Amino acid sequence: MDIRNWAGGIVVLFLAAGLSCGAAVSAEESGEPDGLALVVAYANAMLQQGQDRYGEAPAPLFAEELDRTTMQMLADEALETAAAIPREAWGIRPHDRMLGGANPQHCANLYQILYALTGITGEARYADAADASLRYFLEHCQSEATGLLYWGEHAGWDLRRDAPLQTSSGDTHEFYRPWPLWERSWQLAPEPCRRFALGLWEHQIGDHETGNYSRHAKISQHGPAANAPYARHGGFYIETWASAYAQTGDDVFLQAIETVLDGLERARLNDGGYLAGGSLDKGSRRPCDISLAVSLELAAPRVPPELAARMRAVAAANDEVFAQTHPAPAAGEATDTNLWTNAYGSGPRTGRANLLMLRYRQTGNDLYRRIVLAEADLYREQQINLSSPVWPGTVGDAVWLMLNAHELTGNADYLQAARRFAREGVNLFLPEGPLPRASDAHDHYEAVTNGDTLMMALLRLWMVQNRPNAGIALAYTDR
Repeated sequence: MDIRNWAGGIVVLFLAAGLSCGAAVSAEESGEPDGLALVVAYANAMLQQGQDRYGEAPAPLFAEELDRTTMQMLADEALETAAAIPREAWGIRPHDRMLGGANPQHCANLYQILYALTGITGEARYADAADASLRYFLEHCQSEATGLLYWGEHAGWDLRRDAPLQTSSGDTHEFYRPWPLWERSWQLAPEPCRRFALGLWEHQIGDHETGNYSRHAKISQHGPAANAPYARHGGFYIETWASAYAQTGDDVFLQAIETVLDGLERARLNDGGYLAGGSLDKGSRRPCDISLAVSLELAAPRVPPELAARMRAVAAANDEVFAQTHPAPAAGEATDTNLWTNAYGSGPRTGRANLLMLRYRQTGNDLYRRIVLAEADLYREQQINLSSPVWPGTVGDAVWLMLNAHELTGNADYLQAARRFAREGVNLFLPEGPLPRASDAHDHYEAVTNGDTLMMALLRLWMVQNRPNAGIALAYTDR
């Protein structure tokens, strides 16, 4: 189906909903897909047909995968076909998929979209649906033994069995993304949030003396590990504990922050025998390590001033390490053979650049600005490389990067590039129907390939062009 026809159809629905239509009409006339209309259609579809209808007690959780035609979870032959997709075909390990389940960390940007749409349209039903979904998950999908939640990189909640998903790694807790909705989560379900934050200290951190931890821990029983203290995960934990301290005033969360912070500092100084980028046995500095600095700055306002100052000092020290190990690339420099892969272990350069933009906003460090713009210039004239399957989230990251470069410079060429990538992304992943395809080569919807990132990027692009002063914050989470 021609995208203009599909977008035009959405515009009709958009008008019928009584929403502002000036931008939609303009987009239809110009042949450009209307981002807000597409995002509204995506949200409506997920609310009307994308939530649990499958177990004995249907819940307001969002299905991890759907048939884009029937809007049902995959079943029988379609499920077997999807489940048989090998890692080599699209870069996703089979045990990281949540077929038949729900996983709010995979849908973090969908939740952000729903809250943003209430702000844009004035319709409370979007935020109400997000609230109901998050409240249910927090209150029902938590281990009684540890307080850890069935979400993240490996775990999920089975919508047919109303129980944890039974996969080879389904009892492993590991953050998939930072959780951008702690404040709202505490408002909805304070006691489950407290239990999770406490469980993250008691059951995720292997050594409470040194702060040594692993990004992996058991969910159903006490089983923390150590010697794999990935820096970005430490940042996610510290954000969680800072929110918990702000809500409860319980000093145990300050103890958790201080212990892990000290361990990460020893890692930076190579005094504790492990490196911040990997494990005790192997590891190296990675661009994504700067995510720790981003998390520390985000968490600092929620803790006492003395600890906040220490956190900011550690963040600044990591900025210095980054400057020593990751100089700004020369214009047009590229070592990747495919700039569009998002396979496990090899995230796209766009995502790393978007992470550095977060740190630039916090620090004003010109190195980060120069790298963001160098990466944007590298991508700006690129064609999407379809030699291997491309995820919708990867194209969403490219849109996001162009918008970041436009924010930094005001150069309309970056905005034009964002519009081009958005148009190409819509053609690739939304040829018909409201849900993005799992990849350009796989027609079902599956949250693990970050379709929510593409849709949130479309929403941000629409806001930049139509509501630049809307005051609606969308947090970049693919870090």
